[in-house]
Amino acid sequence: MTAVLPIPAYATLSCDNVFAEEIETVPRVFYKRLISKSLLEASANTELIKANIAKLASAVLHENSAVIKNGRAYNSVPMTDFVVQEVKLIPGQYVDGYALFIVKLRSQRDGDVEFERIRSNGYAAFIERSFQFRQDLASQEPPAKRFKAAFLENETVKMIDQGEVFISSLPDQINLSRVMNQAEREQWVEDKPLRTGPFGARTHFAVNYFKFQKQEPYLIPYSKQQLLKAYRNGDVEINTYDSIPHHEMWHGKIDLEFEVVFTGIKAMESLRPLLKNGLRQDILKFE
Repeated sequence: MTAVLPIPAYATLSCDNVFAEEIETVPRVFYKRLISKSLLEASANTELIKANIAKLASAVLHENSAVIKNGRAYNSVPMTDFVVQEVKLIPGQYVDGYALFIVKLRSQRDGDVEFERIRSNGYAAFIERSFQFRQDLASQEPPAKRFKAAFLENETVKMIDQGEVFISSLPDQINLSRVMNQAEREQWVEDKPLRTGPFGARTHFAVNYFKFQKQEPYLIPYSKQQLLKAYRNGDVEINTYDSIPHHEMWHGKIDLEFEVVFTGIKAMESLRPLLKNGLRQDILKFE
């Protein structure tokens, strides 16, 4: 087991609903790939990778403690109360690149054990499925969440804004990808009032391609600069997503699944001109 003590700098910070910290260059370690087979070998490198992931997990969970606590109804204990005791690879079909790890945590107060999940390539780490911590489902203008990722630089753990690092890794021109039924398409094209779904006033997209429930998506041309501006304005939330087969979801240079969420009626309405242009011809096909 690997014991990792809490890092005081992380324990006192909250990344909940703060403006993104703009970056110029994505650290190269985010582009590294972890080949899961190497973790099954009894070697010094394997132990080093696991030790690195334990440090990264501690930093990620502590730094995102407030947003995890506020977004989870069944357990309001802050992550800063726990130390990482062990990380273990969760085997699966899609574990290369950023693999899924179970993190065993022990409370410093009463010794209780907690388990969390992270995604890591051995050099950088993200919360697994950060979309699960969404709140304010009834609000028309819910705040866009902000999360932190961790990475290693010369054996030192550093933090970076999750959304900034993902968007900054994208090519200049992208598509917003979403599967829509006819009723939703008509809603956008015919200027009907926007309906909020089970997740509140949010519209979810993947970048470039996401085949949802075996259905092909509609692709809306967009740009990295547009997305960066929307994110920095607080209109967009960038979440890590479920582990998805590569042929169903596009993977960029950062080999990890993400979703782009336009949050709030105002942000959703800002998309209407683009969606109208992109969807109008598709509506005609159904008439």
